[in-house]
Amino acid sequence: LVVKVGEGWVPLRLDTVWRLSSEDKYVRLYTAQGEHLVRQTLRALEERLDPTRFVRVHRGDLVNLEAVARLEPWTHGDGILALKDGSTVILSRTYREAFLQQWGAAE
Repeated sequence: LVVKVGEGWVPLRLDTVWRLSSEDKYVRLYTAQGEHLVRQTLRALEERLDPTRFVRVHRGDLVNLEAVARLEPWTHGDGILALKDGSTVILSRTYREAFLQQWGAAE
């Protein structure tokens, strides 16, 4: 992925991207080097990413499976994913089964 930083563009290694979150017509990339805002839709980025590495966990969030430290139960079938960088993201029950399958967890 290539992102704009200041007036220039820099390549971003996908293994450093922990999470992608939709923000209107933008996507915020959370990486080991910090955050980047990209003017693209989450769906467009999802189509370019490796589906064995990045999985949708909520309507507005994708996570790198390698960044997930643990899954905590929450309410109504939803869960909270704790990422290795210390942040958390909601795992919607809508995407729970697909996430668990990709993550390799048995329910």
